[in-house]
Amino acid sequence: MKAATIAVLAALVRAGGPRDLPDWRSGPHRVLYLRYDRIGDMVLATGIIEAIVKAQPTVTVDVLASVRNAEVLRGNPYVGQVLTIDKSRPFSYLTALARARRMRYDAALDTMVMAPSLTTTLLMWGSGIRHRIGVGGRGNDFALTFHAPRLRSARHYVDHSAALLAAFGVDPEGVAAVARGSGHDSAAAVQAPRGAWPSFGWGVWMPKIFLTPDELREGEERWREADAATGDGATRRRLVVNVSSGREWRYWTEEGFVGILKRVRDRFPAVAMLVVGAPEDASRMERIARGGGAPIAQTPRWRELAAIVAASDFSFTADTSVTHVASAFGKPAVALFPRGDGVLYGPYGTRGFSVSTTAPTLERMTVDDAWPALEAMILTDRPEARTRAAASG
Repeated sequence: MKAATIAVLAALVRAGGPRDLPDWRSGPHRVLYLRYDRIGDMVLATGIIEAIVKAQPTVTVDVLASVRNAEVLRGNPYVGQVLTIDKSRPFSYLTALARARRMRYDAALDTMVMAPSLTTTLLMWGSGIRHRIGVGGRGNDFALTFHAPRLRSARHYVDHSAALLAAFGVDPEGVAAVARGSGHDSAAAVQAPRGAWPSFGWGVWMPKIFLTPDELREGEERWREADAATGDGATRRRLVVNVSSGREWRYWTEEGFVGILKRVRDRFPAVAMLVVGAPEDASRMERIARGGGAPIAQTPRWRELAAIVAASDFSFTADTSVTHVASAFGKPAVALFPRGDGVLYGPYGTRGFSVSTTAPTLERMTVDDAWPALEAMILTDRPEARTRAAASG
C-alpha cells in the first residue's frame, strides 16, 4: 500500500523548489535531518551528521527524532536542536511540523536511503522546506530537489547513507578509496570463521555516542561485581550478552543464549559476563542468566545500557542497537541476523562478525552456528590490545 501510494503521488505531483543546492559557504545555514525511527538507526546516523558539519562548518544540523531515539543525541556537539515525535501521539507529528516551519530550514535530508518512506515524504512537504535532499532512484524522486547518486560499491548501511554527503561537497567514493588504500577497510582486515562474515563497511563515518563522566563511571560500576566473581582479581575481559531485540522475529531462543553462556564459561573462565536486555524482558533475562550462570545488569534507561557496553571489551547480541553502540565505542561485537541482513547492518569499522541466516527469524539458528564467531572474537581481542572508554573519559 505504501509503494502504491508513493507511485500515485509520483504520477500526480511534480517536485517544486529549486534544483540547485544552497551556497553553504555564503553564510549560516540550518538543515533538518529526518531520523525518527529506531535507536540503532540513530546511532548509525551520528557519523554522517558529524561529516556534514565538518565538511561545511557554516551548516547547523538539527534532527527530527522520535522520543525514544533522541536519547542517542544527548551531548552530541555536532547536533543543533532536536525536534521530537511521539509515535503514540499522532498530533505530535503536527506539532513537529509546525516547529519546523517556524525554523525556516534551508534544507531537509531524507535519510531513508535504501527505500522510500511515505511518512518522510509527507513530512518534507508539510515542513515547507524548499531544498529536499535524498538518494535518487528509490521511487520518490518527485519529492526531492536534489538527487544524490547511489554508492554502488557500498555494502553497509552507514556507507550507503554517506551518499547524502555529496550534497555538501564530499565525494564519498573518493574518501572510501583513500580509506581502503590506508588499510581501513574492515571487511578485508579480518579472517572470518566458518559461518560468519567479518565487519563490513569502509569504517570512515564511525558512529559516536557522547556519555557523561557520571554515566561512564556508572557503567564501570555495573561491571565490578561481574569482574570480582571471576576469582583472583586479575584484569578480566568483559562480554556483554544482550538477549533483547526491537522486533519479535529478531529474538534468538533462550536455549541458544544459555548454551552460549555455558560455552564461554567453560572455554574462557577468565571472561566476565553480564546479561542485559530491555526492561520488558526481565523474566527472560532472569531465565537465561540463571541457566547460563551469569549475572544480570538491569538497565531501565537506554544510556545505562550504552555505558555498560562502553566499559566492556566485546558484545554478543541479536540484531539490535547494541551492535551499533559497540561500534560507536570501538568494541568488537558478534551479531546475529535473520534474513541475511548481516552485511547491511552488522558491526561497522570494528573487528566484529555477523552471523546470518536467510530464514525470516532466528529461531532455527543453533549454538553451533553462532559459537565459532564468538570464540574467534574472544581469541582475537587480547587484553593488552583493548582501550576502555571509561579510562579515556
